[in-house]
Amino acid sequence: MSRSRINGNFIDKTFSIVANILLRIIPTTSGEKEAFTYYRDGAI
Repeated sequence: MSRSRINGNFIDKTFSIVANILLRIIPTTSGEKEAFTYYRDGAI
Protein backbone atom coordinates (compact mmCIF):
# COMPACT_ATOMS: atom_id res chain seq x y z
CA MET A 1 0.00 0.00 0.00
CA SER A 2 1.37 3.38 -0.96
CA ARG A 3 2.14 6.04 1.61
CA SER A 4 -0.37 8.49 0.11
CA ARG A 5 -3.13 5.89 0.41
CA ILE A 6 -2.29 5.29 4.07
CA ASN A 7 -2.30 9.04 4.76
CA GLY A 8 -5.58 9.42 2.87
CA ASN A 9 -7.22 6.73 4.98
CA PHE A 10 -5.94 8.39 8.15
CA ILE A 11 -7.33 11.75 7.04
CA ASP A 12 -10.69 10.18 6.13
CA LYS A 13 -10.97 8.44 9.49
CA THR A 14 -9.95 11.59 11.36
CA PHE A 15 -12.51 13.69 9.46
CA SER A 16 -15.21 11.15 10.23
CA ILE A 17 -14.43 11.17 13.95
CA VAL A 18 -14.30 14.98 14.14
CA ALA A 19 -17.54 15.29 12.15
CA ASN A 20 -19.34 12.90 14.52
CA ILE A 21 -18.14 14.86 17.55
CA LEU A 22 -19.21 18.18 16.03
CA LEU A 23 -22.61 16.76 15.15
CA ARG A 24 -23.18 15.90 18.83
CA ILE A 25 -21.76 19.13 20.31
CA ILE A 26 -23.18 21.85 18.06
CA PRO A 27 -26.83 22.69 18.86
CA THR A 28 -28.72 22.09 15.62
CA THR A 29 -32.19 21.14 14.46
CA SER A 30 -32.92 17.63 13.24
CA GLY A 31 -33.03 18.89 9.63
CA GLU A 32 -29.60 20.46 9.96
CA LYS A 33 -28.20 17.28 11.50
CA GLU A 34 -29.61 15.25 8.61
CA ALA A 35 -28.11 17.64 6.05
CA PHE A 36 -24.73 17.51 7.80
CA THR A 37 -24.91 13.70 7.86
CA TYR A 38 -25.49 13.64 4.08
CA TYR A 39 -22.56 16.04 3.60
CA ARG A 40 -20.29 13.97 5.85
CA ASP A 41 -21.20 10.71 4.14
CA GLY A 42 -20.58 12.25 0.72
CA ALA A 43 -17.24 13.74 1.74
CA ILE A 44 -15.85 10.47 3.06
